[in-house]
Amino acid sequence: MLTMILLMLLQTAMLVLGQVALKLGMRDMPDWQWSWSYLWHEVLLNAWLMAAIILLVAANLFWLWLLDKYPFSQIYPLTSLGFVFGMLSGVFIFHESVGYLQWIGVVMVMLGCFFIAKA
Repeated sequence: MLTMILLMLLQTAMLVLGQVALKLGMRDMPDWQWSWSYLWHEVLLNAWLMAAIILLVAANLFWLWLLDKYPFSQIYPLTSLGFVFGMLSGVFIFHESVGYLQWIGVVMVMLGCFFIAKA
């Protein structure tokens, strides 16, 4: 049980870090354009976006392995921890403000994950 939770935390952290890298890669780019030169110069040569792609592909391959090893009804709900990590990333990395209702929501998500993991 503990192993499953730790592995899900790792997989979810990889997904969130991939999304954070996407945000970091996009924040300094010029306005989006659908052209080959833009895709080549702005997207494919952007280190943050390449890191994001690697993290997201690795996280999804890891997810396939987890699907093979653990019951879907237990591991899939634990992916909601991504909401918690995502909000914390917004606060600590991007300096976004979070209201008390959002914090209450995070506590509720964490409680739900606790109950699902205990089942």
